[in-house]
Amino acid sequence: MTTIMSTVQIVIMTTITKLLQLASPALPVGAYSYSQGLEAAIEAGIVRDAASAERWIGDVLEHSVGGMEAPLLWRMLHGEDLNDLFIASRETAELRAETLQMGHSMARLLKDLDIPVPDGQIAYPAAFAVAARHWRLDAR
Repeated sequence: MTTIMSTVQIVIMTTITKLLQLASPALPVGAYSYSQGLEAAIEAGIVRDAASAERWIGDVLEHSVGGMEAPLLWRMLHGEDLNDLFIASRETAELRAETLQMGHSMARLLKDLDIPVPDGQIAYPAAFAVAARHWRLDAR
């Protein structure tokens, strides 16, 4: 049986594919090399077992991701230029270097795909937002 996909179905499939590509752990931006501070928390004795790891991860999600990173990303997905604010919000030199290295790698990948990227240092969420806006991915 032959199935003919509607234009809407094709657009939805293309959108989902692009979103999965951006979220893929195989995306060559170097995210696998970073711990978001987990290694330092282990060295400091803050994380020492499964229960303390669960608390630490929950705190990072609630206070850092939920309180700062996700709201800024949401606004960048809607076109606001908050790259400099995101970079300034990094609490340590390591976190700043992480977002800049990953942003640089994402920007290089986007440029290879002929997607325009702003010049200068770019944080990873800002580069992610450039791709999402270019591909017209729904921010929801």
